[in-house]
Amino acid sequence: MARIDLCFVWHMHQPFYKDLVTGEYKLPWTRLHGLKDYYGMVQVLAEFPTIRQTFNLVPSMVAQLDEYASGTAQDSFLRLALKPAEELTDFEQQFILRYFFQANVGRMVYRYPRYGELYELNAKAGRFFGTQDYRDLQVLSQIAWFDEIFLATDPEIKALVEKGRGFSLADQKLMGRKQLEILGHVVPVYEKFAAAGQIEVSTTPYYH
Repeated sequence: MARIDLCFVWHMHQPFYKDLVTGEYKLPWTRLHGLKDYYGMVQVLAEFPTIRQTFNLVPSMVAQLDEYASGTAQDSFLRLALKPAEELTDFEQQFILRYFFQANVGRMVYRYPRYGELYELNAKAGRFFGTQDYRDLQVLSQIAWFDEIFLATDPEIKALVEKGRGFSLADQKLMGRKQLEILGHVVPVYEKFAAAGQIEVSTTPYYH
């Protein structure tokens, strides 16, 4: 049988979510997928040095990742994830209960027992959430998107996961700092593996 050479191209795309009038990002998906997928898909190749991959990076995604990593990007989902739970307004509480469970229930929510507990509580009687319930939800809804490599190797992130519940405001702030750290590693890891010749990077017109 003749040998077939295959080239798998990973197309990494996110729409441009930034409102150029307000400067705020309307949806959090670039940030969340930047936390969960984009770093590990490249870094895992360190374990397989003979494997080559090609990644297509859309400029609109890269620009957004750069802004998040620098701390200049803001979205209402992130802002509310970091706001002290005791200061949340009724509207903000309802926003959190509506949107902070937007993750794969089986693989991401129930992976963390307290997150699953809050998911079930919200389905039954979200109006009975207390301050600690909100803070735990604020923290776990973000950690659920963290990259597997950082979950396994970063001592501070591991400590948050092991704590599991009863998070403090300091834990909440740490979660926010760790997001910036992870996002700050995304573009450099592509540069590193491209320079080593293990991946090729292509690009496309700005928005796609």
